[in-house]
Amino acid sequence: MLNKRRLIKTLLATLMLAAIPAAADNPPEGMVDIHYHRPDGKYENWGLHAWKRAPGASDQPLEGVSWFSPLTPTGKDEFGVYWRLAIKDFGSTGKVHYIIHKGDVKEQKGKDMSFDTKEINDAYVVSGNPAIFKSKVEAQAAVGK
Repeated sequence: MLNKRRLIKTLLATLMLAAIPAAADNPPEGMVDIHYHRPDGKYENWGLHAWKRAPGASDQPLEGVSWFSPLTPTGKDEFGVYWRLAIKDFGSTGKVHYIIHKGDVKEQKGKDMSFDTKEINDAYVVSGNPAIFKSKVEAQAAVGK
């Protein structure tokens, strides 16, 4: 009898967990996620430099962000780490500008990267690849998973 109860509890717990979407999937309304995958799994000291660019104005880093103090990841999932950011922080254009870096070592061929949140709200970056992928499936194909 005890084994049947344990089995039922385990099955119910498994079903409940399966119904919960992954924390980093589909950011809530008004938010954007940038996911980052490193094949070596080493994310220590990698950060996100993010800024807004208003037409006719100079670039402004997001509040609390500087080159020497980038954003630390919001979380980690099976793909890698991710940053969750408020779209409103990027100004009226809704365009996200960023660089993933560790000190002066930059991802995506060292270029300033950007994407429009009207087209992408869940961006994926694979270490060593200059592309911004629009889905986890596309990014995983680039990794070879």
